[in-house]
Formats: sequence, C-alpha cells, structure tokens
Amino acid sequence: MIEKYLCEQNIHWQNQSYEAGIEREILASIKILMDIDQVIAISGVRRCGKSFLLKQLINILTDSGIKRENILFVNLELPSFSGEQHTDILDKIVIEYKKMKNPQGKIYYFLDEIQTIPHWEIWLKYHYDQYKGKVKFFITGSNSQLLSSEFATKLSGRVIEKKLFPFSFRELLKYYGLFVLDSQDMTRKKEQIMHYFDMYLNSGAMPETLANESLEIKRELLSSYLNAILFKDIVPRFSVRDSILIQNLTMYLMGNSSELLNYNKIANILHSNRNTIREYITYIEKAYLNFTLPKFDYSQKTQLLSSKKSYFIDNGFINLLAFRFSLNKGNLLENIVLLHLKRKYDHVYYYKNQGECDFIVYQYMKEKIAIQVTYELNEKNYKRELKGLKLGCDKIGIKEGYILTYNEYDTIQYEGIKIFVLPVWDWLLNFLNCPALCR
Repeated sequence: MIEKYLCEQNIHWQNQSYEAGIEREILASIKILMDIDQVIAISGVRRCGKSFLLKQLINILTDSGIKRENILFVNLELPSFSGEQHTDILDKIVIEYKKMKNPQGKIYYFLDEIQTIPHWEIWLKYHYDQYKGKVKFFITGSNSQLLSSEFATKLSGRVIEKKLFPFSFRELLKYYGLFVLDSQDMTRKKEQIMHYFDMYLNSGAMPETLANESLEIKRELLSSYLNAILFKDIVPRFSVRDSILIQNLTMYLMGNSSELLNYNKIANILHSNRNTIREYITYIEKAYLNFTLPKFDYSQKTQLLSSKKSYFIDNGFINLLAFRFSLNKGNLLENIVLLHLKRKYDHVYYYKNQGECDFIVYQYMKEKIAIQVTYELNEKNYKRELKGLKLGCDKIGIKEGYILTYNEYDTIQYEGIKIFVLPVWDWLLNFLNCPALCR
C-alpha cells in the first residue's frame, strides 16, 4: 500500500515536472543552502504554499541533473499515513522507497508537515547524524513548535529555518501576470497595480484564494483554513480545553488587528481570565495565525512588561471573516506593512510615549528604521502622525523616517527629521531609492 502512495506523490519518478505555481521569493535564499548538510525547515501557516515550495525545489534538483530516483517527497498529513502516528511510519516509508528505487548516491528527502508524526525530531536527528553527507532533508511544518525550544537541544546546529508567508504583493502581481520591471514601468502600470493592490488590501493573498473572484468562495476557503488550523494545529497540539473560547478569541484578534492587547478587557468580553487569554494567544501565535509586537525599549524587562500590539497573518481573514461594524482601511494597511517587515526582519517593535510610532526596526549594529502608517494624511491627523514618527526616530537615534499611506507622496522636514511619505504599494515594490527599508 505504501508503494502505491509513494508512486502517486512522486510524479518526478515518471519524468514529469510539478505544476508548482509561481516561483516564491524565498526560493533564492534556499537555493544557496542546497549543498550544505543542514536540514532545511520551512515553517508557516497552513495553506500558505509550503508543499508547492518543496515541489519547486524538486524541479530545481531534477533540472540540475540530480537523479530522479534519488528524490523522495512525502506529504505526511495525507490520510494514507494517518493510521500510524509514530516514527515507525517514517522507517516504513524509507525502507519501501529504497526497495522500490534502489537509489545510489546522495538522497534528498522532502517530508511535508512532519510535525504530524510524534517524536519526529528524534528520528530526524538519528538519520542526520548516521548518514551525514549522504542525505539531505527538507521538512515543513504548520506551527512554530517545529523548531521550538523543546526540540532545539536535539536538533542544535543541524537545522536552518525559513519562514514562509502568504503571497507578498510582488508575488500576487506575478500570479496575475503583471510584471513590473523598473520604476518607470511601475509608473506606466500604476492603474493596474492599484487594482491589484486593492485586492491585496481587502482580500489578502492566501495562494488558493487568488483563483476565485467570488468573495463568497474566498470566504468559504478562508473559513475552512481557519477551522483546520484551530482543530488540527492548535486544539490537539496544545490540549486546549475550551475550543469555543479559542475560536472566539481568534475572531476577536482578527477584528482588532493592529490594536494594543488588553488581556483583562479581552477576558471580560469572552468571560474568561487573563492567564487563559494570554496562554491561548500564545497558541494562536505558534500556529502563525497571529503576531504580537512588543514595545521597543533598550531594557528587555520593560519590553516584557509592556503591552503588545496584535496583527493577523492575512488581510483576507480580517476583512472577510472578522465580525466588524465598520472597516478600518488604515488598520488593513498597517497589517500589510507588518507582514512585509516580518518577512525581512526578526526584530520589529512599536514605540509609544506621549505619542505612538507604529513600527521600529532595530537590528543591533545593522539597520534602524522608523515607520508610521496611515490611510491618508489630513488636517486631523497630520501633527499626530509626524509627532509619533519623530518620537520613534529620536528613540533609536535616526534622522529619517517614513509615513506610508494608501496613495500619497511627499517629503517633509519636521523638527530635524526628514520624512518620506510614500504609498504602501510603491514601498512594497522596492523601487524607490531609499535605505534598507526598501531593499
């Protein structure tokens, strides 16, 4: 039976290439790691394209001349393997594969959704150490426990992690066949770009949702993803006692993206307690549904004690599933900016002190960036937005900052700070001659 399943999943054995969608931007950073021994672990929210990314890597290997029989792909979440939730199934798969293909030379294993197999990390460590240099592992998982502290000791030095997000704006344009070659090309195609940016802003970019124009179909898909994440990646993984509470909490976080978290307030609304809310938010984060942003401070203790801001993995969830009385376009813009920053930087914060700066990027001895996001600058918010950005710039000692809007350009001098006002869509396409922010 295993032989049948392996043949169905490994079409490259029949000299076929995978229909693997558009090339993901993260692929370039993985290609340079193909020849080193370390395991490549790709983590990200369910349905963001991890399986397709593995198939893109398999296409690269076969195109480069790697023997097809030396590559094994297995989706471990398929019902085919659900009967044996133990590492024995991994041994059976490897034994059957070697019997079928008799691979000679280095073997490439692609193990999709490996976290579904209990104690997978012990199996992986053994095989990595036993066959180092003779095998190369690529693994994926749908929650951050894939490489959490509980596995770090066992896999220390053996794994390099890459995080995959839903499509970036550039990837979305590529999906629809719109290629922007340079800044002049961007100017010529502005109307088309803004059409797709509105789609990106309001419906998000979970890959499978892009094939459907119907908002109802998009909503159904996103709802099914959410249920799978809650009841496959969170509730059983963390032994959640109150599944209704975690559902309601997830909906609350969706509807309050880019807002400060108040655990006591949320607990009162959801008839729970502060500690349970804090714990459940941690679980939701570990499934990559939500991100909490700490307040920037040079004191780590102050950071830990300060309130956090909350953001969601994709605007489609926020706009199509969350229960909201009114749509806040500024919050949707802010959520997009946060997701883009998280793709590029490990250290992203907000700052608040008699005013608020939406984002601080502080890479010690590397980059320092301050960003404010608002749908538009107008008489009501002009001074507030500039003051907040200046507070952020002053805090990290820089003289330039950015206000990102829906569709405005300007350059402003404000109390010794040079402020670049840019549209978010322009910033996402990386063409303006600005610092590391746009690179």
